[in-house]
Amino acid sequence: MTKVSRPKSSAPFSLAPGRKTTVAFLAVFVGASFFCRTALNSLQEPLQANLHLSDNQIALVMGTAMAIPAVLGGVPVGLLVDRFNRARLLAVFCLLNLVGTLLTALSSNLPMLLVARFIIGFSTAAVGIAVISLLADLFPRSQRGRGSMVYGVSQIVGMAAAFAAGAGVAALFHSPDMWRPGTLVLSIPLLAVLLLSFLLREQERKEIAQVRPTVAKSARELWAFRRVSGPLLCGVMAIGVADGTTVVWVVPTLARNFDLGIGAANGIMSLALVVGGLLGPILGGFAADRCIRSGGAARAMTLLTVLGALSGVLGLFALAPGALFASIGLTGFLLAGTMIISVVLTLVTVLLPNELRGFCVAVISTGQIVVSFGLAPSLVSIVATAMGSPSSVGAALAIVCAGASVFCGAAFLCGRTLVKRRPVPANPVAEELPQAEVSS
Repeated sequence: MTKVSRPKSSAPFSLAPGRKTTVAFLAVFVGASFFCRTALNSLQEPLQANLHLSDNQIALVMGTAMAIPAVLGGVPVGLLVDRFNRARLLAVFCLLNLVGTLLTALSSNLPMLLVARFIIGFSTAAVGIAVISLLADLFPRSQRGRGSMVYGVSQIVGMAAAFAAGAGVAALFHSPDMWRPGTLVLSIPLLAVLLLSFLLREQERKEIAQVRPTVAKSARELWAFRRVSGPLLCGVMAIGVADGTTVVWVVPTLARNFDLGIGAANGIMSLALVVGGLLGPILGGFAADRCIRSGGAARAMTLLTVLGALSGVLGLFALAPGALFASIGLTGFLLAGTMIISVVLTLVTVLLPNELRGFCVAVISTGQIVVSFGLAPSLVSIVATAMGSPSSVGAALAIVCAGASVFCGAAFLCGRTLVKRRPVPANPVAEELPQAEVSS
């Protein structure tokens, strides 16, 4: 196949001053959303002891309770984002983040806690869909990996801040129900973010092939990109299993397997998220831009395949001989995972027209949420129970993380093969993007 020519885009990263402020706002919203989603994880052990919850019930609270509303609401939110004012939608989602967190602190039993988590599950997923759509309109096509970088770095900063704040709360409160005042303290930043959301303005939409298409039309259009979207969905779902198990079970694993206190375990997770999680989106964003400019979707898929294989090896961090080696492996594992997400988001925003981005991100996010919140936490507890001891949670975590990562790499390898055999349809409004410019 003849390679499609296009202008070489090597312009340095730059944005107009007003757009820089908007990008900063969006980074804050993403960070706050992931802070909200992760805050209770840092207080998981005190919560479990105070409300007398089993490991399976904790998996339900941390996983399934957040997965169900995100799954049910993800695609509708994606369709809304593609059609209506995204700034106003974000303000609503930020309000729901705050409401869900306050209800969590007021929960006195499992049903109340589940309702609070339902709200957070929906709102945090919705924030991500809206922000990704807005970021795609703020960056030129040749630099959309930078937009994915902003999103990835912000979510990791939010999660790391939650674990760090959890360690601070653990040192500040010592009562059996310390998770309750701790959660109230952690809700304060969400109020400030809600007020900030009223300052956000909608951005001009770019690369629109059809204004407000019907749902059926959007579904048919997305199907045309299935050779990319299908493998991306499978790969993201697989890495979602690995990430979901890590976020929920890494602190108990470090505490049980390496005799660490809750504060120390939270500190290790926070540091691993900062180092691995911050470098991942940065490296992934620049690598994605380079791959797409030089080799199109096929080369980006090759990068994803390599990252999936690397993640499979590093996913065995829970079996390390000591806390230091486990921490290093955990950091590398998070680095590979965040690079994967950054490259996937870049492919979606570059290859698809504007009116499909929210829809596609919603579909991929829904699939990821189903497994990372609904399946992954329970999967580890089930495997650990089958192994016969609560201390087996570390081995179970390693089995799930490594196995899911290997499947992730296989899905991307399949996607690379499909793209090589038959190129991706061109974005009908693209001026700069080639089809998958590879030669068979």
